[in-house]
Amino acid sequence: MKKAISTDLTNTNIAKVMDVLAEIPTQLEGLSTTLSEEQLRQPLGEGERSFTEDLAHLINSEARTSEAIYLALLLEEPLLSNVHSERQWGKLLRYDLLSCSDLLIYFKLRRLVLLRVLASLSEEEWARPIREEGKKRKESVYWRARSLAMHELDHLNDLQNKLKHRAG
Repeated sequence: MKKAISTDLTNTNIAKVMDVLAEIPTQLEGLSTTLSEEQLRQPLGEGERSFTEDLAHLINSEARTSEAIYLALLLEEPLLSNVHSERQWGKLLRYDLLSCSDLLIYFKLRRLVLLRVLASLSEEEWARPIREEGKKRKESVYWRARSLAMHELDHLNDLQNKLKHRAG
């Protein structure tokens, strides 16, 4: 499911981003059903995360990205604090300690909410700017949603490859 999505803000590219974001939870759930709860907690390779830890990472990343998007839609050029999704956010919330099934339910709910919000946006809202502490460049709602989709696709492809290698 490797897809490249352009950085250009067009209706076609928005549709691609929305499709990828909609597909990821189902794809992850499908992969998880091939593993036992014990296997979901085992590292997928030496020095690698487990499936559950990878899912927790995706939730941490999604949470920070969604926060940026929601703030951009509520405020004029919000300034996001420099909080790292893994080293700070993840250490606080510890999603990695939850079961994979609970994480999937939570991830799917969060995704439904994000998709509902994104589906209602006009092109002008997709272009709304986001500023991040320590960065000169502003990013748009589209840029953040696209980055999230590409990040999750990379992880999904990586998980698929590791699980295929493990089984074969």
